[in-house]
Amino acid sequence: MRQTLSHLLLLLILLTLSGKQFAQDSETTTQSVPSPDTSTVLAVQLNHRWPGEQLYRIADTLLEGFQFYQPTESATRLSLLNGNAGLAYKSMVFDPQAANGFRFAPSVFDHYLLKNDNLSYYQIRNPFSRVYYSMGSGKEQLFNVTHAQNISRGITLGLDLKILNSIGLYNRQKSDNTAFGFQAQFVTDNERYVVLGNYRNNRFRWRENGGIKYDSLFSDNIETDRQRITINLSDADNQIKESGVFIRQFYYFGKKPQLSNADTLTSDSLLFKGKKADSLHRVYNPVRTNFFRHTFSYTRNSLLYTDSKPLSGFYSNIYMDSTATYDSLYYHEFVNDFSFEGGVGRTRGPEKAVRLRVGLEYTLGVYRNDTISRKFARLTTYAWLSANAFGIARIEGRVWITQGNPFNGDKGLSALLSLPAFDNSASWGNLTASLSLDGLQPDYLYQYHYSNHFSWENAFGQQTIFSGRAMYNHKVFKGGYNFYNLTNYLFFNSEALPQRASGSFSVNQAWLETSFRVRKFNFEAYGIWQNASDASVLHLPDFAARLSASYSVSLFKRALHMNTGLTALYNTAFFADAYMPALRSYYYQSTVKTGSYPYIDAFINIRVKRARMYLIMKHLNSGLTGYNYIMVPGYPMPDRGLRFGVSWQFYD
Repeated sequence: MRQTLSHLLLLLILLTLSGKQFAQDSETTTQSVPSPDTSTVLAVQLNHRWPGEQLYRIADTLLEGFQFYQPTESATRLSLLNGNAGLAYKSMVFDPQAANGFRFAPSVFDHYLLKNDNLSYYQIRNPFSRVYYSMGSGKEQLFNVTHAQNISRGITLGLDLKILNSIGLYNRQKSDNTAFGFQAQFVTDNERYVVLGNYRNNRFRWRENGGIKYDSLFSDNIETDRQRITINLSDADNQIKESGVFIRQFYYFGKKPQLSNADTLTSDSLLFKGKKADSLHRVYNPVRTNFFRHTFSYTRNSLLYTDSKPLSGFYSNIYMDSTATYDSLYYHEFVNDFSFEGGVGRTRGPEKAVRLRVGLEYTLGVYRNDTISRKFARLTTYAWLSANAFGIARIEGRVWITQGNPFNGDKGLSALLSLPAFDNSASWGNLTASLSLDGLQPDYLYQYHYSNHFSWENAFGQQTIFSGRAMYNHKVFKGGYNFYNLTNYLFFNSEALPQRASGSFSVNQAWLETSFRVRKFNFEAYGIWQNASDASVLHLPDFAARLSASYSVSLFKRALHMNTGLTALYNTAFFADAYMPALRSYYYQSTVKTGSYPYIDAFINIRVKRARMYLIMKHLNSGLTGYNYIMVPGYPMPDRGLRFGVSWQFYD
């Protein structure tokens, strides 16, 4: 194992050094040249409390990375999967950051959701649409639609629809996920008042089979017909519903922004200017400061777990009904957030020299299950301060504290240093370092739960998380080191019950990401080394990585662009957490090791004007080196299979 780890680390370092050596001499035109009729579409996604929102380009036609079509995978996203697209997953990378709002439980479906922080608000002059469809073995289908359009000079509307449906190769493994979001933005003619809003609705239904009953039928290839392999649960389902409304209002004060001659957003204007003087269109500018802001949001969640055969032997306890399990719970929240931000001075780029944001957030919530109803109220105060020293360095500080149940006393303090203060990645690079200290009550599922198979009410007290991070960002690579010290850490033990770790333990991480081109060859790699000091509390793979190598070529007088290559995902063997469907959660186990197996995909990405297509042979090496391709105990990964997808953009 150590030898394999050393070889992989050496390969990653050599790829990085090679990219740095040849980056300046590499041919980059085919990578960045868009199709002849490509136009620029910009968008912004909103943060919860803190600054840092940025415009990003979404109407690109790059082929590198297009083969990562599932929401749970990307060049840097490493996930353990429950054997089928659209089902529960768990990240291999330890990252103990608290979620926003009512923290019910560590999420196993966040990447499938349309939420306030991943819905895009578009910056366009003309209607923009994108249609995406993918299909593959196991009747796997993905269908996405995005559309945005200006209704008038200050009004832009957009919608997103995402459907993921996959039956899978094993019995009762079907996923059926639908997510819909509608967004709107309005900017007045005098650019003083801005409103952003959305409505979203997410509905997921998963068939839960509890994993296969006898691993040897798969690992020894005794039964080649996947439908004949016995499963643990024959009639269990999870239904997840999340919906909500979000409205954010700004009132800007100070000097009115000047009109710009540029075709894109300037540093201090909410204005797009087209080719004609009467085509002016105003949009939200995330860089602008000096405002009063109010945010209102309503979020509704309902979770339902059913099983018509609770006496199957899968569960340790039955508390209410031995004939049928019907565990439903519901929680919703109303949030009102008032904040002020002001900035003074000028420095390099659009940023103010000194910026201050202070805010007050009031939350009302209700939690219900089959037996009780509880109401909660919380008040959170927060502040953020940034100082930019002539573009040489920037220092940021954050502080927040919450009063009120169920997260009474939650608080956080953090500081960040950036050198230099502006994006210098193409030259000498950027260096950032941060320290943070958070005290958090456990997610509510650890505090209270009552269902047919699990019941508890706990008062664990706060968890304390101290973290230190450092990162260096250059043109062709990023690298960093993270350190965490965790006290009173909460986890689900081997019986899927909440448990608090005694004392403290630490987690160390070192990671590296690189992307570069050598002539017509493209290389992408992301790798992370991790170590937890207490293996009786937390299991992590020592090393996990994804590497991609591809070749790009243009044909037929640059009318067709092609990118073809291989992608490999690998992690060292470790005791991966098991999955409990009745809790929609992963829990600690130390019996079955998974990993030490490469998942290799071969792909061809093609672009013709605005249309992109891919053909992927997923899990190319299936069965060639044994049948130990299980990520989550009891849930084998799919066998070799073809995937085809097409994405078509329209910008008129």
